[in-house]
Amino acid sequence: MSGTITFDFHNTLVECDPWFQIEIRTLVSDVLRYWNDLGEIDVPADLLPSADAEYRKLRLAIHGHGHELPADRAVRMILERIGYPLPWDAIDIALDSIMRAAMETATPVEGAQAAVNRLANEGVRLGVVSSAVHHDFLIWSLDRFDMADAFDQVITSASCGFYKSRPEIYWSALDQLGADSSHALHIGDSLRFDVGGASQAGMRTAWYQRPDARDTPTPERMPDLIVPSLVNAAPLLLSTLERS
Repeated sequence: MSGTITFDFHNTLVECDPWFQIEIRTLVSDVLRYWNDLGEIDVPADLLPSADAEYRKLRLAIHGHGHELPADRAVRMILERIGYPLPWDAIDIALDSIMRAAMETATPVEGAQAAVNRLANEGVRLGVVSSAVHHDFLIWSLDRFDMADAFDQVITSASCGFYKSRPEIYWSALDQLGADSSHALHIGDSLRFDVGGASQAGMRTAWYQRPDARDTPTPERMPDLIVPSLVNAAPLLLSTLERS
């Protein structure tokens, strides 16, 4: 069949809270800790809280205006701001090591692998759309959990330059997938960023209502489909896509 389905990554395909906390809170201080623990630099104790505070300010600003910075550029910016710059190669080495260590704690969401592979076998074009500053973490994780081959494209805020607070990230995904928004569906666990963002881009939406979900749909963020589990979700996603 024709049609396109895009998936959110965190808590929709893969669960990895340590990675998520690095992405949103401790990215810069973790880079400093990496080299400090190796004995390559001597980081003053008061610098780590400053790094976290400045990075958090940056993340909140990005949430607001929607223009993303990839991990290496964000780290470099904050390190320069707090007066402790590191070379680009040192930043990249630390980031890859930190992210690979975090990946060891990752687990696939129950039912995700089967749903993704079923949809791919049905001929649906698949993509991942995620607000993530370290693009390669997604590639590594999808490969680890045998989902990489099912996806035609992986689009992150780092790779396209837009956070999920803007529809441009979805338009970028549709463009890269060669898809039309009227024949595309996005599924994710966030009513604000997945349902709201993809709806703004003209896509149909499915809300993965996780057991710990606290939000409820509103007229502005009303999904076309609600699934409480990804187990056996593929037929529901297909039928919703076919209505588009």
